[in-house]
Amino acid sequence: MLESILQFIEQLSGYVSVEVFAFVASFLEELIAPIPSPFVMTIAGSMAAAQGSPFWYLLIIAMIAALGKTIAAMIWYVVADKAEDVVLSKVGRYVGLTHKQVEHFGARFSGRKRDYITLFIIRATPIIPSAPISILAGFLSLPKKMFLITTYFGTIVRDFVYLYIGYSGIEAATVLVEGVEGVSSIITILMAIAAVGVGIWIIVRKRRMNKQAKKDDSTQ
Repeated sequence: MLESILQFIEQLSGYVSVEVFAFVASFLEELIAPIPSPFVMTIAGSMAAAQGSPFWYLLIIAMIAALGKTIAAMIWYVVADKAEDVVLSKVGRYVGLTHKQVEHFGARFSGRKRDYITLFIIRATPIIPSAPISILAGFLSLPKKMFLITTYFGTIVRDFVYLYIGYSGIEAATVLVEGVEGVSSIITILMAIAAVGVGIWIIVRKRRMNKQAKKDDSTQ
């Protein structure tokens, strides 16, 4: 199925303008996480070069692409936010984690300057997978304004890097796609392992606290 989607995106590049391609394909790339992150923008960069677009126009394409990606990221955010409510209402009491605790943790990212900078850097770094960040942000209910602003402007930087590689030459683009895809996959796996580790730590900690509370009650 993924191969079919990639073929569709490649075929799309032959029928629409680079601007339309950048928007639509970026939306799909964010929404369908297995699509390699640099795949879309390197093609868009190659399209821009083939059409004789000036170098500065890559910034315009990056802005258009970032809009499509941000819309898709917001969909992930909303889905994760709603899923968090449902999941914790069902199993939260069994794992010792409540909706209030999750929101309290997310509230640490209250929209301060350093929070904006942190999320911007995460979004702008090419090798960090985007969709898991959107899901995590929604799960923690990070401020929507901060999420949207950092996603959009960070993605512009990220996309511009890929556009430049595609604009410079298809051989370099192919090498980049293969390299970044591998690194992104590793980071995604590490993020999943870290999430499981944090979950286990929370459960163990909560159980210890409950045991200690019962012990204290019995000694009174």
